[in-house]
Amino acid sequence: MRTFLVLISLLLSGCSPIWKEQPYKVYYIDGTKRLGYSLGQGAYIGRLDEPINIKSNAQYISVYACPHKTCAFYYIDKIKDNKFAEHKEFVYGPYTKAQFAAIAKKLGLPTINSSVKTAI
Repeated sequence: MRTFLVLISLLLSGCSPIWKEQPYKVYYIDGTKRLGYSLGQGAYIGRLDEPINIKSNAQYISVYACPHKTCAFYYIDKIKDNKFAEHKEFVYGPYTKAQFAAIAKKLGLPTINSSVKTAI
């Protein structure tokens, strides 16, 4: 029975809903899921609240998020982002699906879908 519980615990921890790509990470604070820039030792600078779907490439992070219960598309320019930046400096959006598709094509953003959730 003990072995069974250990296996279940390992399985559940392997299915963790947290997305991360250094220095970015999805974390929870005060019951809110946030995508933030890690400063190390558990400190973060918030970038977007309530991310639903996230994909990234070398330069950008595309995010479908629902901050304040209003869902929209956003992107973060990772090249310009830094630990001293405010989120408004390098987080762009909100955009509609059509607006985001045009921007994604122009800039080479990773494409995301509003109806498909990634493991966040």
